[in-house]
Amino acid sequence: MRRIELLDNPDIARLTDLLRRSSRATEPAEMLSILGPWLRGLRHSDFFITVSRRGLGEGEYKITRVIERPSEVTRRGENSNPWRDWSKITSHTGGLVGELLANDHPQLVSNLAVDDDPVLGIAVRSMRSVLAIPNYDNGEALNWAIFFRTDPEGWEPDEITPLMQDLNLMGMATKNLVEKRRAQDLNTRYTMQLEQVAQVQRSLLPERTPSIPSLKIATSYLTSDEAGGDFYDFISLPDGNLGILIADVAGHGPAAATVMAMLRAILICFEEQHHDPAFVMQYCNAKLSAANLSGSFTTAFFASLNPGTGELTYTRWGHNPPRLRRMGGHVEPLDRAGSLPLGIDPDAVGVCETVRLNPGDTVVLYTDGITEAAAPLGAHGKRDMFTTQRFDEAIHHCSGDPECIIDSVHAALYKHVGSMTRDDDQTLVAVRYLGQDPGQIESHHA
Repeated sequence: MRRIELLDNPDIARLTDLLRRSSRATEPAEMLSILGPWLRGLRHSDFFITVSRRGLGEGEYKITRVIERPSEVTRRGENSNPWRDWSKITSHTGGLVGELLANDHPQLVSNLAVDDDPVLGIAVRSMRSVLAIPNYDNGEALNWAIFFRTDPEGWEPDEITPLMQDLNLMGMATKNLVEKRRAQDLNTRYTMQLEQVAQVQRSLLPERTPSIPSLKIATSYLTSDEAGGDFYDFISLPDGNLGILIADVAGHGPAAATVMAMLRAILICFEEQHHDPAFVMQYCNAKLSAANLSGSFTTAFFASLNPGTGELTYTRWGHNPPRLRRMGGHVEPLDRAGSLPLGIDPDAVGVCETVRLNPGDTVVLYTDGITEAAAPLGAHGKRDMFTTQRFDEAIHHCSGDPECIIDSVHAALYKHVGSMTRDDDQTLVAVRYLGQDPGQIESHHA
C-alpha cells in the first residue's frame, strides 16, 4: 500500500511557512523583509550591508541597507525601500566598499584592519573579516551583500557556495517582482491612454441621428477592448440630401483611432460644392494617401440619400457591401461601385451606383467586426465566423424597423459567439425609407 508522509518537522515547517509568505509578496521590499531575516539567521555576521551600483557612474555605489549588530537586531535602514527612495540615498565612492566593488567576483578578506573608513566610519573598526557576495543581473554585479565578522578567519569555504546561491536566487525573486510591478504600471498607463483615446473616439461620433420625417434611423456602436477605427456619420449635403458614411480603419489602438479622427477632419474641411459620393471619397483618399500612413488603409461606404424620392447613390471603397432589406423581407447586397480602400492609391477613381428605395425598405450598413465575430473553438479545431449569411438571416427575420434589425443582429451574434466581449468594434447603421406617408409604414408594423 502506498504510504504518504507529511514532512512537518520544525525546520521544514518554518521553511514551508517562509516560502508560502514569500510567494504572496507583491513588492521587492516585502520580499526582502521576509527572506532577509531567514537568510541572516542561517549565516551569522556581526555587521551587514547591501550595496547597489545600478544606474550609477564608474566607481559609484549606494548603501541601501545597514544592519550593525544582527544578533542584537540593531538595524539602520532595515525597513527602507531602495526601489522607492532611490533618489534620496546618498552616492559614495572609494573606501573599503569601493575596493571590493572594483572586482565583480566574490571576495573574502581575512585579517581586516580598518580604523576609520571614509564611508562606513568606525562601524567596522572591530571587524576582522569580510565576505562580499555579488548579485548578478544580466551578467553584471549590480548588487552586493557584504558580511562582516569580528573573527579574522571567520568564513569557511563550504559556507560561501550555498550563500551565493541563496543570495542570487533571492535577487532573481526580487527582480521578478520589480519587473512585474513595472509591467503592471505600464499596463495601467497604457489602459488609461487607451480609454482616453476611446473617449475622444466616441466624441467624434454623431451625438444624435438626423430627424427627417421620411426616414427612420437607428445606430449601434460597440467597442472591443482596444480603441478601434470604426466610424460613421451623417452629413447634410447642399442639395438637401443626407450623406451617410461608414468606415473602418485597419487595425486597432491609438493609431487606428487617430486615422479615424483624420478622416472626420478631412470630411469637415471638404468645401467643394460638388457632393457626388465618389468625388467626396476621392478627395478623402487623396488626403489620406498624401499623409503617407505606412501600412494603414481605411474601408468606407458613402451614400447620398434623397429623403423625398428614396433615391440612394453610393460608392464603396473596399468596404463590406451594405444590405438592402426590401419591405417584404428580401435581403440583397449593395455590392457594386467598388474601389480600393482609402489611403492605398492616391490616383484611385471612384464610381457610383444608384438604387431606388421603396417605402418600407431599409439600408443596413455594418463593419466587419460583426460578420467576422468568431464562435468558441469547435470540435474541428476552428472558430466559425458569424458570416454574411447569418447576418442576412438576422435582418430577414425581423420587421425591418431599424431598431428591430439592430436587436435581431445582436441576438444572433450573442447566440453564435456566446459572449458579450468582442475582438473587434461592431458598428451598425440602419436607415429606413418611410416615403411621403410615414404613418402608413409605421401603422403597418405596429
